[in-house]
Amino acid sequence: MCIRDRHSTEQKEWDVSQGYVPDSTTAVRIAEILFVRVYGEKVLKKKPFVATLKNGNIWVVEGSIDKGVDGGVPYLEMQKSDGKIVDLFHYK
Repeated sequence: MCIRDRHSTEQKEWDVSQGYVPDSTTAVRIAEILFVRVYGEKVLKKKPFVATLKNGNIWVVEGSIDKGVDGGVPYLEMQKSDGKIVDLFHYK
């Protein structure tokens, strides 16, 4: 399968064996879309969103908050292999 970079005419090979969510950049982009759909544009105040790979197969994406600030951050878990959302919530 090939993916076209929309800013270039060059095609990049996509190794599906690396999963449909192969890297942290992809995980954060998907999470940001879902966070905004579920919690609205105000959730963007919780950026940067940070993705870490848990057990080699689950992306965990969380928002950030300044120390001493009340409130929680959005949280998402998604499978690296197929992008299935395992968990999505907002800490209080």
